[in-house]
Formats: sequence, structure tokens, C-alpha cells
Amino acid sequence: MNKLSSVIFASAISLFVSQTQASPGGDKFVANCSGCHGEDAAGIPGMAPPLKDAPLWQGLGDKRSEYIAGVVTGGMGGTLHTPAGDTEGMVMPPQDFIDTADLVDITAYVLREVNHVPGGPDAAMIDKYKKSPLSHEELLKIRNGGK
Repeated sequence: MNKLSSVIFASAISLFVSQTQASPGGDKFVANCSGCHGEDAAGIPGMAPPLKDAPLWQGLGDKRSEYIAGVVTGGMGGTLHTPAGDTEGMVMPPQDFIDTADLVDITAYVLREVNHVPGGPDAAMIDKYKKSPLSHEELLKIRNGGK
């Protein structure tokens, strides 16, 4: 094999390995969230809304970290309007029993890798909302742009 072929082969192997290695947040998402939200975060009709919703996360702007931290620590319910349709009567229980570091990884995965938006709560924010969760009304107000 000549030098150019060796470089191309090594690059292809490196690319394959990096694409097939799941992030820690991805593994934790599958273990803790995919049963309701699906392995691809596209939601499961009648079970849970999609988390793969870039327009939502982009629209939340600097509130996206607060919103996702509030949802995972305090749960969520009520009617949600999503690209896949409205979800009514479904309730996500608080996930505050999940280790804080794992919630940081999961939320970073949902925002950065699934939706390709910056941000994600840090451990201090997750712990703050574990101690004092946001209400459903507060979460819906954030989701709906303060309305």
C-alpha cells in the first residue's frame, strides 16, 4: 500500500470509529429517556413528545438551559404543541433521582447533538432545580416565550 492509500485508509477508520462511538450523554439518554422519547429523540406518539425539535430549542434562546433543567428535575405535563402534533394529558415525572452529572450529560446531548444548538445546564443549575423545581406553569411560560 502506498503512502496516500495508507493515509486515506487511516482517515476512513478514524472517521468510522468516531461516528460509531456514542457520547456519554447519548448512552445515558438511551438508558434513561429513550423508553418514552425514542432512541432518536423523535418522540413516541401517545407516550412522549419529540425532543428532536431544533426550532423549539433555537426559539428558547438563552432560556433553553433553564427550560430543559426545569423539565428534567420537575417533570412536565399539560398540552404541548410540537411539530409532530399536540400532546395532551401526558405527564413526564421528575427525573431528579438521576445523578446530577448524568442529567448534565443527557441535557447537553439533547441540545448539542440531537438539536445542534449551544448550551445546556451545568451541575449548579440542575442541583438548584432539584431542590426547588419550577412549576408546570413556569415551564410552560418559558416554553411559550413568556406568555
